[in-house]
Amino acid sequence: MTTSHTIAVSTDPGCPATRDYLPWKDAKLREDPYPFYARALAEAPITIDDDGTFVLTRYEDLMHYGRLPSVVIGPEWEKAGGWKILEHMALGKDEPEHTRLRRLTSKWLTPKQVKHWITITAAVTDEILDRVGDDGLIDGFDIAVEATHRTVCRLLEVPDDQIDEVRTQMRKAMPVLSAVPTPEDFQACEEAHVYLRSRAAELIEMKRDQPGTGLLDHLLALEDSGEMTAAEVHATTLFFYFVGHMDASYLICSGLHMFTRRPDIFEVFRHRPEVREAIVTELVRFDAPEPVVTRTTTEPLVIRGVTVPAGSTLRLMLGAANHDPEVFDNPDDFDYNRPPEQTRNLTFSLGTHACQGRLLAEAEVRVIWERIAARYSRIELAAPPVIKNTDASRHYHSLPLRLIP
Repeated sequence: MTTSHTIAVSTDPGCPATRDYLPWKDAKLREDPYPFYARALAEAPITIDDDGTFVLTRYEDLMHYGRLPSVVIGPEWEKAGGWKILEHMALGKDEPEHTRLRRLTSKWLTPKQVKHWITITAAVTDEILDRVGDDGLIDGFDIAVEATHRTVCRLLEVPDDQIDEVRTQMRKAMPVLSAVPTPEDFQACEEAHVYLRSRAAELIEMKRDQPGTGLLDHLLALEDSGEMTAAEVHATTLFFYFVGHMDASYLICSGLHMFTRRPDIFEVFRHRPEVREAIVTELVRFDAPEPVVTRTTTEPLVIRGVTVPAGSTLRLMLGAANHDPEVFDNPDDFDYNRPPEQTRNLTFSLGTHACQGRLLAEAEVRVIWERIAARYSRIELAAPPVIKNTDASRHYHSLPLRLIP
C-alpha cells in the first residue's frame, strides 16, 4: 500500500516531468500501465511529479535506493486519509519498531504454518465449487475473495460472515492511495474507515469475551503483557482482517483471466505439477496488484545525476521494475521457464518492509487454481470482467467464468 506526500518542488533541469511519461489520471495507464512503464524505463528512469515526488522505475534503482537506511517510511501515511491508522502497525513503522512488531506475528506465517492455512483455503474452495451448477457459471472474483478472506478469518479465529461488506468497504477505501486522489476519494475512504475501525474493535471485544487460540488471541495476550499497545493491536487486526485477502484475490483473478486467454498455460498447470510454482511466480511478476510503494529520503541523494533533496518522497514503481528488460528478458511475455535470476520480482515490495504474507498469498493462489484444475479442463469468460484500477492498485470487481469439465 502506498500514499502520496507533498514536498517543495525540485527545479533540477535534468529530471523529466512524470506527467510526460506516467500520467496518473490517464484511463489508458490505469487499464494497462505496461506500455507507459516501458517508455519510462527506456527514456526516463527517474522523473519528477508536479508535487515534487521523484518516481523511479528501474529494478536496480529500486533494489539500491529502496533499501538504503536513509530511505524510510517516514510520514508516508500522514496524507492517506483513514489509512493513517496503519502508522500503528509494522507496515507503517521504521526500524527498530518495524522489526519489533513484525517479529510478534511472524510465527503465524512460517512455511509450516502456511501449509496448515492453505488446507483451509482448499476446503473453502471445494465448498464453493460444490455450488457450481451444470452450466458451470461462477464469478471468479467470488471464489478468490471468499476463499482468501475466510482463510484469514480462520487465522485470526474470528467470524467470516461479513465478506460482502468487507469488499464493499475496501472498494471505497483504496482509491485514496492514488498519486492523485480526489476529494471524493478522501470522503469515501473516511466513510469506509468508520466501518473498518468499528469492525476491528468489535472483533477485539468479541475475543475478549470469547477467547480462543488464534492470531487475534495472540495479539491480545501481547497487549496484556505490555509488548503491544491497544492502538497497535487495533491497527494490526484491521489490516489482517480487511487487507489480508486483497493481493492474493487479485492474483487469483488475474491468473484465471489469463487461463481464459491462454488455455495452453492452464493445460500445463493441470498436467505438470512440477511447474505450478513457477507459473504462480511468473504471474506475480507479470501483474503486480499494488505496483507502487513510496518512501522518504532523510538525506540528499544523487540518483542518475539528479539531485534528490532530503525530505523528498520517492515513488518506487514495483510494477515497472518487474518489467525491466535489463533484468527480465522479453518482460512483457508470460514465461514460466525463466531462469532463477529472472524470477526475483518486487511485487511484494523489498527490504525489511517486504510483505510478511507473501508465502501465504502465493500458496493461496496455487491451491485455488489447483482445486479448480482438479475438476475442470477449461475455463472460459462468460461475460466481460469488471476491472477498476487506479495508478496505485488494481482490482477485479467481477470475473464471470464458465468452468468446463
